[in-house]
Amino acid sequence: MRHLFVINPKAFFLRGRINDVCTEIRTFFANYPQIEYDIHVTRWRRDAMGFARRYVSTVDKMVRVYAVGGMGTLMEVINGVVGMPNVQVAAWPFGIDNAFLHYFGEEKMEHFYSLRNLVFSGVSSFDLIRCGNNYGICAGFMGAPALAARKGDRIMENMDYVPGWLERSSGIYLVLAAYYATRKQTVQPYQVVLDGMPLNGDYISILIANQPHLTRSLCPAPEAQPDDGLLDIYLVQAVAGPKLIGLAVDYAQGRYHKWPHYISHFRGKTLAVSSDKIMHICIDGEHFYDAAVEYEVVPQALDFVCPGGHDGQRRPA
Repeated sequence: MRHLFVINPKAFFLRGRINDVCTEIRTFFANYPQIEYDIHVTRWRRDAMGFARRYVSTVDKMVRVYAVGGMGTLMEVINGVVGMPNVQVAAWPFGIDNAFLHYFGEEKMEHFYSLRNLVFSGVSSFDLIRCGNNYGICAGFMGAPALAARKGDRIMENMDYVPGWLERSSGIYLVLAAYYATRKQTVQPYQVVLDGMPLNGDYISILIANQPHLTRSLCPAPEAQPDDGLLDIYLVQAVAGPKLIGLAVDYAQGRYHKWPHYISHFRGKTLAVSSDKIMHICIDGEHFYDAAVEYEVVPQALDFVCPGGHDGQRRPA
C-alpha cells in the first residue's frame, strides 16, 4: 500500500502550520522505511480532486489518500477518486467542523487526530450521494440553509481564530443564520420527485442526508445512515412569525416530528428537484446554483478509514 497526504493550506487549523504537519508526517514514516508515502500541498480550489485522481491512476497497488483539512478537502478528495478500485480515503481533520466524523460519536473523534491510528486502521464501506456531477458523503441541502451556510463560510474565512463558544454552538449559529437568510428570500416553489413519487410544494428547505450531522451540534437527520443504501429526505415548509425559531431549533436537534404539519420525512434512492427560480444548492460545503438537479445514492461507493472502528447502524446520542 502507498500513502498520499493531500494537505489544504487554507484549512482553518492548518494556517501557518503546514511545515509542522509535513514534519510530523516525515518523522512518523522515518520509523517505517518500508512504507511508501507522498505529500501534496494543494495550490488552488479543487486541486486535490485532479491531483488525487492522477496520482492513484499511476499506482498499481492500493493507495490510502488522506484528506488533511476540513470537509471541503474531504469532498475534493472523494470527488477525485470516486469509482477507482485501488483507493481508500482517510480524513485527518483540521477544519472548523468535520461533519462526517461526528457520525462515529464524540468518544471516537479523538482517534481521527492520531496519524498512527489513521495509518494502521481498517476501512468500512459507505454510501455516497451523487448530486449532478458532484459526490458527497454527508448531505445536500437547498434553500435557506444553503444560503446561511454560504454566509457563514464567508464570515469564517475572514476570522483569524474561532472563539470556543462559537465552535461549541455552531448549531445555534447556523440556525440564526438560516433565520437571517429566510428574511432575504421568500419561500420557493419546487417540483420534487422521489423514486417516481411527486412531492411538489413551496419549501423553505430541502435536506438530502446520508448521515445525521451537519456540524457538531447540528443534527437534523437522526434516521440517516451512510451504509443503508438510502437517502433521507426532509422537506420543510415555511412557518409564520415567531414559530420559525422554535421549528428551526427543534429541526436542528432532530426533533422534526414535533412539527408534522411543516416537516416531512421520506426515504428513497433517487430525488429530482427543479424550480422556476434559480436554486441555491450545497453539498458537503460546495455551493452552486441550478434550476434542476438530481440526487442519487451510490451504495458502498467509498472505503473509508475508521480508526475508532465502525459499529454499523449507529444512531446519534
